[in-house]
Amino acid sequence: MRSTEFVTENYDAEDDNYSNRDKDDTRRTRLTLKHINRLRKQRAIRKVEDSTRAVRVRNIYAAPQE
Repeated sequence: MRSTEFVTENYDAEDDNYSNRDKDDTRRTRLTLKHINRLRKQRAIRKVEDSTRAVRVRNIYAAPQE
């Protein structure tokens, strides 16, 4: 599965304004199960992207075969 498929699956436009806070707001936002699951999925996406990037870089900078 491609990492772009993860991103389109988990993106929700109404959550974009959730993290915006005012200067007056000193309270911490409450972590819900929805937030924790979203963070877990983002970490999985990042892990997949990092592994594919590492393979690609390894192929680019590998010693030439003779």
